[in-house]
Amino acid sequence: MEERFAVTYARNARAGDRSIELAKLWANELDVPCLERSHNESLDDMLAKHQLDVIIVVKNNRPTVHSPEGEFSYHQSMAYLRLLNIEQGKGDHLVTALDLKEGMRVLDGTLGLATDATIASCMVGSAGLVVGTEASKLLHFCVSQGLATFEADSPRLTEAMRRIETHNLTAYEYLKTCKPGDFDVIYFDPMFQRPVKGSVAMDALRPLSYHKPLDEETIQLALKIAPKVVIKERAEYILRELGCTEFVGGKYSRVKFGIRRREEP
Repeated sequence: MEERFAVTYARNARAGDRSIELAKLWANELDVPCLERSHNESLDDMLAKHQLDVIIVVKNNRPTVHSPEGEFSYHQSMAYLRLLNIEQGKGDHLVTALDLKEGMRVLDGTLGLATDATIASCMVGSAGLVVGTEASKLLHFCVSQGLATFEADSPRLTEAMRRIETHNLTAYEYLKTCKPGDFDVIYFDPMFQRPVKGSVAMDALRPLSYHKPLDEETIQLALKIAPKVVIKERAEYILRELGCTEFVGGKYSRVKFGIRRREEP
């Protein structure tokens, strides 16, 4: 079910404040109400008063999503540390699984926080292409705004973020618009079937996420568009159930990457 949400701004915002202008702009873009906020009104008060699931708050000219489960705002997550490791020759399981090279065309069918898409964009460079699809309207909005405005700790990372093309669609919906050969590899990182327990960040993110599991129909369509599909999961048996026959990930890694290749006639 679609979340009920609205947009507001910080309690100390005054007439003419940039945050109020942005709140009105975002509300119009998302086709939701822009709510005035009194000085003594908390975000939880507003959720209850207006019967909302979540509320978007303008903070530092970027969106923060507040819900009873916590807060979420875009950040570079682990991308900076992962890029450092790659530049130091320590490798990265995603880069290995996707076999990323300069100039490749990559579709991330489950954009999420865009951490993996950012690493992919770093690897394929300006000659390549990284497209991300995100089914959640709220998550897509926050992450696409972040990719366009966030200044990362590395100029290379910031440039990679800016190059990512995003769409508020399910992977299946987007793949239906593609033709064979549009991408070299397609990647899926669906919500884990065995969720991480006690993760504050994930608790805040989970209500914003698209929960439908990855299905065979989507994988088959992906394999018509690209010769290789890579899926991320916590359990190898789930990847085997999804038809993967090759696996990448260290012995003690918390996640593994399964690979399916197009069966040539």
